[in-house]
Amino acid sequence: MRPVTLHTLMHHTGQARTVKWRPERLSTDTARQLIRRGRRSNAAVRVYVTTDRDGTPMHVAYVEFGPGLYDNVDAVTDIYEIPTEALTSL
Repeated sequence: MRPVTLHTLMHHTGQARTVKWRPERLSTDTARQLIRRGRRSNAAVRVYVTTDRDGTPMHVAYVEFGPGLYDNVDAVTDIYEIPTEALTSL
């Protein structure tokens, strides 16, 4: 089961547009590991509890990496959409 959807956004230095990767499906365990890794690397990590458009409870985690992660990149943001049911069923 891969209930978590990861969206990655990258802003290159000197460019006006933001690069968006195709959404990626992850397991809940993999998402937790990646969010923890972001915390250890001093990324700004924020988690919000909300609902999707159908009213299904979910958590949205933002992991914002600043400059220095990649050359010529100002910021990288990973956005995790995690259904609350996936967290409570572990």
